[in-house]
Amino acid sequence: MATGSDPAKPTRYVTLAYGESPSVYRQSLMLLVSLVAHACEPYELTVATDRPECYVWFGTRVEIEYLDRQRLDAWRGSEPFSMRQKLELLRAVWPADGAVALIDADVLVMRDLTPFVRELHEGAIFMHKKEYVLSESRRTGNRRLWTELGAAALSVGVTADDAMWNSGVIALPASDRAAVEEALALYDECATAGIRHFATEQLVESLVFARTGRLRPAEERFAHYWGNKVGYDAEIARRLADAFIEGMSVKEAADGYRAHPIQLPVEVRPTPSKKLRRWLTRQGSS
Repeated sequence: MATGSDPAKPTRYVTLAYGESPSVYRQSLMLLVSLVAHACEPYELTVATDRPECYVWFGTRVEIEYLDRQRLDAWRGSEPFSMRQKLELLRAVWPADGAVALIDADVLVMRDLTPFVRELHEGAIFMHKKEYVLSESRRTGNRRLWTELGAAALSVGVTADDAMWNSGVIALPASDRAAVEEALALYDECATAGIRHFATEQLVESLVFARTGRLRPAEERFAHYWGNKVGYDAEIARRLADAFIEGMSVKEAADGYRAHPIQLPVEVRPTPSKKLRRWLTRQGSS
């Protein structure tokens, strides 16, 4: 555990972008722009990707952690039912000192990160936000998960107070590497126990990091817009196109973003008519 902040030690910000969807790369580019706009020195930027050519705009500002198919498959493990590769990525890019923050591509920094970094270097562990208490959720899949956890007898005992946290942001001091190793071991333990929840990666981080007593929400300074990707992606595409057409530098784009952040709702709930259309589509394909 870190015992005090040291402004000379960097924070390493990491994101993951791979596959065939152009939107993932657009979103990761705008995340990096928002980090340049709001991260406090000293800091480092790393992208784990199979498309390093997408990041030439950033020049030497960004380090590339190259992903080929073989490496990605190894990170996913034998039963890739969740995002195990995020934990493996954390292990691969872990800094010797300072702190590390793994941020999903569909996240933007919304304000100055100095207070966040200060707490992080003083020993706080962050995930994006607490989503629900495991024992209290009434959703069918979550109730099933709670039942499976009770029957699994995992090495990390699960209590009625344990919660699921969102992992759009994961940040830890460099001295907490053991917590990531424990989360990876717990992930594989869940696989052996037959737990196949889509959010197993979040689950194991939530359980392990909460046991430290230092887990805190990061949502005050980040927008995780997984519930409104369509809206954000359209605005991101427009802004990046303008930046490239006008020949902006990364610094100029970051200055523009700082002055005019993207301020859209992070979640847009479907209307009743959209829900009906989705249901009809599912019925038609069944």
